[in-house]
Amino acid sequence: MMRRFPLAVALLAGALCSTHPVQARPFDEAGARQQIKALLALPFATDLVGASKADRFAWVEKRNGVRNILAADATGAPKALTHFTQDDGTDLWGLALSPNGKTLAYVEGGDPEYPDDPSPNPNLSAFGTHQTVHLVLDGGKEVQVGEGWNPTFSPDGQMLAFTQKGSLFLAPVGGAAKEVMTVRGSLTSLQWAPDGTALAFTLDRGTHALVGVWRLKPATMAFLAPALAQDSLPTFSPDGRFVAFVREHTPLTYQSPPKAAFWNLHVYDLATNTDHVVWTPPAGHGGRFFAPEGSGLLWSDNTHLLFPWEGSGWMRVCRVETATAAAPQCLTPDKAEVSSYRLSSNGKTLFYTSNAGNVDAWHAWRQTLDGAAPQRLTQGEAMETDLALAGGSVGVMAASATQTAHPVLLAQGHTEHTPVVPELPANTHFVTPRTVIFRSTDGGEVHGQLFVPEGDAKTPRAALVFVHGGPHRQMLPAFNSMGYYSNAYAMNQTLAAQGYVVLSVNYRSGTGYGEAFRNAPGIGRQGASEYRDVLAAATYLKTRPDVDPARIGIWGGSWGGYLTALALARNSDVFAAGADFHGVHDMTRPDKFGLSPAQNKAAHDLEWQSSPVADIAHWHAPVLLVHGDDDYNVDFKESTMLANLLSEQGVPYEEHSFPNERHAFLRMQDWLAAYVWMDTFFARTLGPHTH
Repeated sequence: MMRRFPLAVALLAGALCSTHPVQARPFDEAGARQQIKALLALPFATDLVGASKADRFAWVEKRNGVRNILAADATGAPKALTHFTQDDGTDLWGLALSPNGKTLAYVEGGDPEYPDDPSPNPNLSAFGTHQTVHLVLDGGKEVQVGEGWNPTFSPDGQMLAFTQKGSLFLAPVGGAAKEVMTVRGSLTSLQWAPDGTALAFTLDRGTHALVGVWRLKPATMAFLAPALAQDSLPTFSPDGRFVAFVREHTPLTYQSPPKAAFWNLHVYDLATNTDHVVWTPPAGHGGRFFAPEGSGLLWSDNTHLLFPWEGSGWMRVCRVETATAAAPQCLTPDKAEVSSYRLSSNGKTLFYTSNAGNVDAWHAWRQTLDGAAPQRLTQGEAMETDLALAGGSVGVMAASATQTAHPVLLAQGHTEHTPVVPELPANTHFVTPRTVIFRSTDGGEVHGQLFVPEGDAKTPRAALVFVHGGPHRQMLPAFNSMGYYSNAYAMNQTLAAQGYVVLSVNYRSGTGYGEAFRNAPGIGRQGASEYRDVLAAATYLKTRPDVDPARIGIWGGSWGGYLTALALARNSDVFAAGADFHGVHDMTRPDKFGLSPAQNKAAHDLEWQSSPVADIAHWHAPVLLVHGDDDYNVDFKESTMLANLLSEQGVPYEEHSFPNERHAFLRMQDWLAAYVWMDTFFARTLGPHTH
């Protein structure tokens, strides 16, 4: 465990594994451009999936900006299932393997965050792009099934279901798709019944969401206990008789009543058409539902249900008996978070990734449900934040200080197998980031990663604070499993290679440090209390003798762009320059239906006070603005509005936009252009930084 000091303590995140010679002399701008291009081109793996009845995995690999899908047996060499050649921004996602692992389904195009909206077109194709479901059959033949997403194989692997908006499509594998149902809204969360006679789904209608079941014969649809809530995560029991789901009611105000609970677990009996509430959490911690991305409800047998819960203040996997009113039993360790979890096919073993033992390090674990102690699956220093099961094998997505995200496969009775090993390019300048812990102005503990350039500085260096987005994210002393932040880690390494001291700060409202940290009082629109942690990061840098306190900059994207703008608006006396990627600048929202005029006004006043534009009169430090104009996460007008206000104030700024690009830039060439702009901007605004 880490020792904790009032300002900071350094902890090595693991030995630097590069075999390239360490060069203390910093890069110039040309060398930096070459390094960031080489790092962005490294293979990066995502979307790891496994076959339910075969030891076979598949994943998406992006290499030099080109996406393709690879597959491998648990001990075999990877094989490319697709053969794309262009960095055109076309995403590949929604992977699914048939139970026997011989057929792959995937989605080409579209946006996984906004699958029912128009498909992005960052490469400026004359006729746009489409979001289509594909099959790669045994033998390599590829078939385009139709427009849509969410492909899901039937238990026998003979049928494929997928959706497009409110339409459900079914297709025999290798055959034509047929629309069998259409309703108003958006269909998500497809799951086949164990006998293949029905599909459960969530129908999202904005104000509410319903759980339904579509029966193939006869072709009928039914909703399960429809209510006035957001129902989600439908899951069939192993015998197919029950469907479990989560029901949520979202509070209207920021400050949730401390004695209220806003969700519960339901089980619907399909044989008797009756619904009952299995369990409602007590008020307090865990009173609002929150689940790791990509995880949901799991049946260990026909009467026991696993679910995520933060009742202790930490994200854990718990189990409840569905036929009694007994309190749930939490299975994973306390004082630690779980980021993904899966259950073995026999329902007896839980596999999960967690930061147990060190909140700044994630590893994969195995734990039987009989109360035995958890066991680590791997023993290396790499971070493991996601996993998949295939037959009797386990696959984890790993990344380290010197390796981008890549799958590590573990077959029963075999050692770890790494199908693709990312290697740093020659002449890469890398440092080992150190975890530091310091205190915010209100005494809160803040964790970050410090990148200190090689060699001794003859004069104090320029420094940069990096703020991640989300805000439900956590940066680690390693490449990230999310492409956006893997790129950011590479850029922070390149900035350090030029002589900057870089501090990446995990501010309150992020994940990894418990529910109280993520839902800290006054965050975001409620008062921007997380900015205290950002300012504390700059204060920490000022205490370092190797940092020039007059040359501290800041950069970040999305929520990190918001905090960058807030820092420059409130403290241009501290932050000499900033790079703001697609940030939010006016936090005010429309009136909420159900709140009084006075309540809405109070909320708007607080939102305004939490906005960078509220302090625009104090902003004088130069800023770089970069935004894609097809951004569905942060409206493009947030940046055009800020540019107008900065012009009125006479604040120097540099502006760039990417026509047709999304929030997380889809083309590697656009990331490269944006990072080169930033590198040149900081060289100009923070002064010479080579020593």
